[in-house]
Amino acid sequence: MSKGEVKIKLAIPSVGYQRRMFFNRFALQRIDGHALAFFALVDDSGLLRDIYACMLSKQTLKESKESLGKYLGLVGAPKSSATAWSPPASLMATDVATVINMGYTEEAEIVLGTFAVGPAIQQVKISDKEIQIGGVACLRCDLETQRQFLAALYAKEKE
Repeated sequence: MSKGEVKIKLAIPSVGYQRRMFFNRFALQRIDGHALAFFALVDDSGLLRDIYACMLSKQTLKESKESLGKYLGLVGAPKSSATAWSPPASLMATDVATVINMGYTEEAEIVLGTFAVGPAIQQVKISDKEIQIGGVACLRCDLETQRQFLAALYAKEKE
């Protein structure tokens, strides 16, 4: 660690997410280096059944790049291209996530969380306990869709 740098250990919650959903489509929009991520559930007839949006900041993308790159190396690169999908142009609530985690068993999972840096730094100064992040979203999909999302998230990244 360099001088003035603080290491914050985070605890990822297993329950209590504000949003939980299954998705089979996603879209990314770049806004000033940040990534606005849309997740959708589209049925076999093409009807949009559910949608969720979350902003991932430049800092979040940068801080997650190494661990998510290792994860992609473990699960492998996508075997096919993602199904093209464009989110609706209507106004919708958009969450913000400062932590991105991924895993899989029979289904793949994208876990989004958040914490406030200022209070976390203050907590680290008095204790080295893990900081509990707030559960923003627990998103499930098949492993190939997760691979496609992760590859797309960093493929168009502009440093």
